[in-house]
Amino acid sequence: MNSDELITIGRIVAPHGVRGDLRILPDTDRPSIYKKLESIRLGGRTYGLLSARPHKNIYIVHLEGVDDRNTAETLVNQIVQVPLSALPERPEGSIYYFELVGMTVVTEEGDNVGTIKEVLKTGANDVYVVKQADGKELCIPAIPTCILSIDEENKVMTVKLLEWV
Repeated sequence: MNSDELITIGRIVAPHGVRGDLRILPDTDRPSIYKKLESIRLGGRTYGLLSARPHKNIYIVHLEGVDDRNTAETLVNQIVQVPLSALPERPEGSIYYFELVGMTVVTEEGDNVGTIKEVLKTGANDVYVVKQADGKELCIPAIPTCILSIDEENKVMTVKLLEWV
């Protein structure tokens, strides 16, 4: 991936208060990255990130140049993006969700299962939604008994499909 490639990390859902703060619904498995970012991109424009704090399931941020509620309202529904190079380094053995999307999924025998379409965040464990060649979707739980290996370089995930009785 190119270090300048933009990665989506959330969406502006509403203004917060009268001083231009914004509510962001994070679309990342590590929403705490908002505290570490210096800037974000909205609609093709870069804004300096002056502050970010968690609030329930959202983040409340204050951006440079957004100092009143009217300006904040114009940004509602904008997608929040950052360059790949702005993301913090991930811990050893972990992977960002966006790196999983588009990954080829194969069985331990080498049979092609499909391509990861999205990652669902559930209470117990994540679930990988895999689009199969026939267009059907298969949900695979992100648990060690199912996910055998991930080859980041070749973008291939090897899985053991559960047999439900």
